[in-house]
Amino acid sequence: MKRALLLILVFLSFYVALKAQNELILREVSVDTVYPQQIKLKWFYKDIDTAKMAIFRCEDKNQCANSPTIAEVKMDSDSLSWIDKNAGVNNIHYYQIGWKKSGRSAPLCNMVLKANLSEDSCKNSVTLFWNPYMNMPDSLDCYKIYYRIILDSAFILLDSIKGEHFSGYLYAPPKREEFTKRFLENNTTYEFVIQAVNKTRKEYSFSNIVNFKTGFEDFNPVPIEINCVSVIEDKVIQIEVSTDAVINSSQKLYLHRAESVKPLDLKESLQIQVIDSLTKKPYLFIDKRVNPNAKLYYYMAVVQNKCRPNDTSNIKTNILLYGNRVEKYNDTIRFIHEGFPEPEKNSYELFRIVNNAAFFVKGDLKKNTTYFIDVKPFIDDGDVVKFFIKSKQECLSNNIIIAHEPIVEFPDAFYPQGKNVENRSFYPILRFPSEDKYLFIIYNHLGQELYRSTLPPVYGEYLNMQGRWDGTFQGKDCPAGTYAFQLSYRYNDGAKKYSKSGTFMLLR
Repeated sequence: MKRALLLILVFLSFYVALKAQNELILREVSVDTVYPQQIKLKWFYKDIDTAKMAIFRCEDKNQCANSPTIAEVKMDSDSLSWIDKNAGVNNIHYYQIGWKKSGRSAPLCNMVLKANLSEDSCKNSVTLFWNPYMNMPDSLDCYKIYYRIILDSAFILLDSIKGEHFSGYLYAPPKREEFTKRFLENNTTYEFVIQAVNKTRKEYSFSNIVNFKTGFEDFNPVPIEINCVSVIEDKVIQIEVSTDAVINSSQKLYLHRAESVKPLDLKESLQIQVIDSLTKKPYLFIDKRVNPNAKLYYYMAVVQNKCRPNDTSNIKTNILLYGNRVEKYNDTIRFIHEGFPEPEKNSYELFRIVNNAAFFVKGDLKKNTTYFIDVKPFIDDGDVVKFFIKSKQECLSNNIIIAHEPIVEFPDAFYPQGKNVENRSFYPILRFPSEDKYLFIIYNHLGQELYRSTLPPVYGEYLNMQGRWDGTFQGKDCPAGTYAFQLSYRYNDGAKKYSKSGTFMLLR
């Protein structure tokens, strides 16, 4: 009976201690952001039933269970605060509240912030590091980094980094949290402070304030410009970059690409190439992973500097040319070319390509304007017309190919013995023909087939008898009279088959 009673008392004692521990919440261990810096404790205890609250402090979190009482605070409200005037803010202290025998709160420590020169050795960069804030009520969410330059002025939010919550002693937290800020102002004294914030944004804790004075770094910018963005062989884009300054060995030249101007803040754009050896001017980048016939690409060059902000160029795009056939002898073309900031007024010229040679078509073109091009002067060059645009800065667009319908005409008669070589044979006058399933047949008045060709004539070469009937059958001259023809052909795109038939005169 006594043993059972003893077990009940032990259980009740454990329950009371556990209940007290659950209700004892040390909400904040924080350093005042005013001088002199001191550590302040804030706590909350539900259902006050005691006159005093004991405060415990230890320097080693593994020894806090045996730490002595350092103060007793009179309990006259649910929420209380207390300042530890004997603890240094530059050392880590673990605090608990409660009673020696009936339970304590979870330990909470102050954050000790330190500042050093960053690992890149730049005199205007700082690395801040501090110990993790453990047992944050309602879980730690983030650390906010604040700074100020003028003493006694308000702190300004510099940045925020995600924090990981650590509770109890189940596993060891990292030795320190870390944050590096580059490109501070030269020869300036900064004050930094860290704030731990919980997920409800209602609990927080400040670290001590630290001073850091920057040195001096060269802030002279490197002027850099994209001169030209050209499409090469309809496959790749070449970007020409120039600068008047010397880019030294501690710098790198990058090229960034995006499909809209918005991501070119360098965070979302694609870094496509870097040049380490900067000896040639201008610098040429080749972008192979593009479709210059279908998309507009935005490019920006960046000089990456070690100890100061990066230098960036203007933003420029390729020239995107597109067009189509609207009438039998009319093509329309439009093109897009963008730059930020907007470059000086540019003029453009339209060229066509015939057998790899460029021929001028029209000048003084403006972007985003529709132009109608008469292609009748080009019909002897083949079944397609190939265009490209060139800017005043010699930037080249993609090539476009516009296909045209064949033009089919037949003479009414021909004279094999005539003086005019063009009229010595009978053949269709075709423009933009396709050789796909081409068929030309000559019949006599009895319907007998006299001639057949599956290849169209070669124009301009009248002595070349491909596709031409010379007025003979089986090596003998056919008599003068009326004959019939039948022609089957396709347009150059091969989409549909067409036919034409008729009669003509053979003269002797």
